Amino acid sequence: MNNKLSNKNILVLGGSGFVGSNLLKKITKLTNKITATYHSTEPKYNNEHINWVKINLTKDSQYKKLMKDKEIVFICAAYTKGASVIVNSPMDLVTPNIIMNSNILENCYKFGVKKVIFLSSSVVYPEMDVSIDESLALTGNPPEIYFPVAWMKRYTEILCHTYSKKIKNGFSSLIIRPSNLYGPYDNFHPKESHVIPSLIRRVVNKETPFKIWGTGEDSRDFIYIDDFIEGVINAANLDEQFMDINLTTAQNKTINEILENLFEIENYYPDVEYDTTQPQTINKRLLSNEKAMKLINFKLNTPIKKGLEKTIKWYKENEL
Repeated sequence: MNNKLSNKNILVLGGSGFVGSNLLKKITKLTNKITATYHSTEPKYNNEHINWVKINLTKDSQYKKLMKDKEIVFICAAYTKGASVIVNSPMDLVTPNIIMNSNILENCYKFGVKKVIFLSSSVVYPEMDVSIDESLALTGNPPEIYFPVAWMKRYTEILCHTYSKKIKNGFSSLIIRPSNLYGPYDNFHPKESHVIPSLIRRVVNKETPFKIWGTGEDSRDFIYIDDFIEGVINAANLDEQFMDINLTTAQNKTINEILENLFEIENYYPDVEYDTTQPQTINKRLLSNEKAMKLINFKLNTPIKKGLEKTIKWYKENEL
């Protein structure tokens, strides 16, 4: 099948981040007309076909040269932090993201971009015990713990829909909602990392005592980054003027199950202390992937233990 991204003039915003780095590895095989941006984080993946631009995407004045002649824009840029920020100071994530995303979409429209792919989040969904499909994205309110950040994501999704369906000559847009991503190029910073990179760093470093926030029975749907990126590329080939899609394994693992795998991989078996006084998010979140399976024949090639092994290997080779 002919890939519709082939030989296109592509812009990856947030190219030095976790998703951006892995996306660039894939699309450099499809086109040599690639521009990628970074701000505070230096690029980790480099290729002769990538034109890197350092930019603050909250500043509207910097967009003119960036957007010129771009056909497809991937919005991977975001201000993100760990669970403690979401709990204790969520507005730190809301204002800069709203400003940045509004600027991006306005300039995509102004400069005639044909297609926009926005990396959204599962936080847009309400808290439910059932497998959540795309039709539930804007129903009710999101979980209280995610309320500010979730409505920021929802607002950006609504802007995408507006530019695609509510005004003349708008761009087509694709909303991607991943479950919990992990893999190479993730953020392993002690104060900013999400659950799997945080646990990997601590297990590899043989941390003692080994403390866990909560009971360890919180469960999430963890998807390896290569499987996710393959889904993003395949979804980007669809022709809809506006579409939203979950990319997820549709299977949950508890934090304790992740730990068991990590301890076995590293042959390290510490006593685990559980601290229920620390910031916690929701206990469970499970997304449906039926739409992705149907529309793009979405495939999951990386079982959790294999993905953890690959991620640990990358971490040891690149971060230690």
